[in-house]
Amino acid sequence: MATERVIDMSAVKKFIADELLYGDEQGFGYDTNLIDAGVIDSMSLLRLIAFLEERFQIQVPDEAVIPDNFRSLSAIEGFLTRTCVP
Repeated sequence: MATERVIDMSAVKKFIADELLYGDEQGFGYDTNLIDAGVIDSMSLLRLIAFLEERFQIQVPDEAVIPDNFRSLSAIEGFLTRTCVP
């Protein structure tokens, strides 16, 4: 029986809350559009990618750096699930 890999998003949520929202989590939910809300711009996206690469021991290829992969916690989780599954 195949088991689906579960990605622990608590560290990602904490990184975004602490490093990109500077502790102001008001209105920040799993499906919050981080790009439209101005949380993720080009510089913060690089910081987020560096965090994800270190935390999950992955390499994010250039072609994967598209808005749809980083738009929300939900989108990031989907991206990580696709990327981290052996």
